[in-house]
Amino acid sequence: MEGPYIRYRHEKMTFAPPREWKIISFMTFDDCSKEKDIQQVMRHALSHPIGSLPLKERLSPSDTVAILIEDHTRMSPKKAVLEILLDRLAEAGIPPKKISVIIALGTHKGLNPDELKAVYGGKTLEKYVFLNHDCHAPDLVPVAKLRTGTVVKINRKVYDATFKIGIGSIFPHPLNGFGGGGKILFPGVADFDSILEHHLKYSFRQGSGLGSLEGNRFYEEVSHIAEIAGLDFIINSVLDHSDRLYNIVCGEPVEAHMAGIEQCKGITSCKFQKKADLTVISAFPYTEGLQIMKPFAPASLITRENGVIILVADCTSPLPDVYVENCEEFRLKYGENLRKGIFELFDNNLRVIEEGSPELNMSAAQALLAQHDYNVIFVSRDVPREVVERLGFHPAEDLDQAFAMSAAFVPNPEVHVVPAGGVILPLLQDN
Repeated sequence: MEGPYIRYRHEKMTFAPPREWKIISFMTFDDCSKEKDIQQVMRHALSHPIGSLPLKERLSPSDTVAILIEDHTRMSPKKAVLEILLDRLAEAGIPPKKISVIIALGTHKGLNPDELKAVYGGKTLEKYVFLNHDCHAPDLVPVAKLRTGTVVKINRKVYDATFKIGIGSIFPHPLNGFGGGGKILFPGVADFDSILEHHLKYSFRQGSGLGSLEGNRFYEEVSHIAEIAGLDFIINSVLDHSDRLYNIVCGEPVEAHMAGIEQCKGITSCKFQKKADLTVISAFPYTEGLQIMKPFAPASLITRENGVIILVADCTSPLPDVYVENCEEFRLKYGENLRKGIFELFDNNLRVIEEGSPELNMSAAQALLAQHDYNVIFVSRDVPREVVERLGFHPAEDLDQAFAMSAAFVPNPEVHVVPAGGVILPLLQDN
């Protein structure tokens, strides 16, 4: 029988647990997703749209089409999906000059020409218009309002298109419940101010969370804005625990998204008998600096308060200096009241990182909330010890050191081991 392990750098890092531990859950997944023929899966999805007629019956040569596509931080097979979609649009008689591909960055950094070429290929870039969405662009167009009254503006090219198609992916999401669906439009191609207010008002509140849709105002606002702004059709890849393609769903944005969510639940849900004293969890498949905090969401669902979370993170890009500095300053200011401090700021439309993006602030909030509720031991070959300490975590050189350190907090613990924390949806049985 295979011993426990976690995922690190796309490899299995095995370990020998201390004798004092009682491992009550080791959450490996069934290998349900062998290599798929992406073209075959995509063509089948387009021929069987959910809640919608096929594209060829909804489009005419007079249409102008905006394709909103997720950015490079998502691991879906977006290049192959886009190429097949462009072929379908050509079959519908829509010339390349009437098609624009907008990278739905939200507040993320845009792709430079070399990065675009690496992702989508030179021939496609030569034939079609590709644009990075700019959340600060002066020509963004008002389309709706948040519940708070703040006006939401979207990309001019998207607004002007007569048909809007979103290409994204579905996976458990710590705020929206699940990725995909209307998120490709809002926040994907929206303005900075409305994205920021939406995140500050609805993140980490009751209802907002991993796998949660009912009563989740974060998700409700996303879907509402996408509908009002006229998102017509989505193509969403459902990703498995190894970040590989499991299936593709397409069609009407809400219905197709819900169908994909059910598939996602089927391959990412894991039952846990109860909360553990200690959880060992990997950030896999997240490796980008800000993203590696996301596994705190599933870990918090399965670890008792004041227990231990050992987060093992492969970090391929450094955490920004401003991120580290502000987390440290926030900790020094609020001491043992980190949770209270975060919500005092957010309720007043203020940020942990004053000039930082929503992405920076949500990641910082996750890190601070985790250390308020748990004892976090951080294991990484990439993040310097000093940085880990300034963030407020306990640094460990390797798993053995982390295990030894954990005994000071929880001797003789009951333990969960989660090899891939970025793609798991925990279901707690004792709730």
